[in-house]
This record gives sequence, C-alpha cells and structure tokens, in this order.
Amino acid sequence: MTEPGRFEDRRFSGDELPPGELAGARFSDCMFADCDLSGVSLRGSHFSECAFERCELSTIDLTDALLHSVTFDGCRLTGVDFGALRRDAIGMVASFDNCELSLAAFIDCDLRACSFRSCRLSEAEFRGCDLRKVDLGGSDFVGARFVDNDMRECDLRGARNYSLSPYENKLLGMRVDLPEALGLVTALGVRISG
Repeated sequence: MTEPGRFEDRRFSGDELPPGELAGARFSDCMFADCDLSGVSLRGSHFSECAFERCELSTIDLTDALLHSVTFDGCRLTGVDFGALRRDAIGMVASFDNCELSLAAFIDCDLRACSFRSCRLSEAEFRGCDLRKVDLGGSDFVGARFVDNDMRECDLRGARNYSLSPYENKLLGMRVDLPEALGLVTALGVRISG
C-alpha cells in the first residue's frame, strides 16, 4: 500500500483522476490517458517514468515540480510555464510528441534531455535555454521567439515557421532544411534573388 500523495505503477484515464490534492504528490511509473487536468496546480509534484497520452494540460501550474523521464504524446499544454520547474541535478527529462505547446514559456531551462517532435509551438518563448543537440524536428514555430539560447547542433530538420537570429542565439552546427534555412540568411541582412 502506498502512502497518501504517492502513486506508483497506476493508470488514470478519462474522469478517473488521482484522489486528493495533486500539488506535492509523487508519481512513479504512472500512465495518464485522456485526462483533463487543465488549470490544475501540480506545485511541488514529482513525476518520474510517467506517460501522458491525449491529455488536456493547458495552464497547469508546474511551480517547483520535477519532470524526470516523462513522455507527452498528443497532449495540449497551452500556456504552460516550464521555466517555473524546480532545478535539480537531473534537470528536466521529457519528450513531447505531437503536442500543442502554443504560448508555452521556456525561460532559463536546460532542455538538453528533452525532445519536441512534430509539435505546435505557436508564440512559444525560448529565452536563455540550453537546447544543444535537442530534436525539434517537424515542429511548427509560427510566432515563436528565440532569444539568448544555446542551440548548437540542435536538429530543426522538418521544422517550419521559425525565425532565429544568429546574433541572439548560438547556432553553430544546427541542422536545418531548405527553404527554412533561407530565413537564417535573411536574418543576416543578405538579400536572396532569383
């Protein structure tokens, strides 16, 4: 039997949610499928080896929460402030696949152990982040802002609608596709004709 506020090897789906207060709870090897947690406070919660599938997580409060080996597949995380996560030695370890992350904020985040594949990050903000070698492939960044990030060897192949300034971000070794790469050249003031 697990103690209150501690959930191990559990599956939650639809309207079946963990009982009691979720702020400060600890989840290990748990699966959340088709759950609606939008606007819920997960302050101080700890998620380890957990998976979220097709969940509504818009505007959740992740202040001082930890995400260790967490996967998000087909989830909506609109307006989530990932910069509010607690910093620890492991850092944020998460993968986002086919997720809606519009208006999300990543401020001063170490994202090296994360991936964002085929996600929608409209108007998301990446400021002061470490994105070295992060897979952002296939994602849509229309209106997203990138300022003062380390994006060396970042993989943007298949990504679209991004605008990156090589003056405001470290881009050495970044992988991109045509025609999106032309946006990097125009950011340098080069005019392309033809």
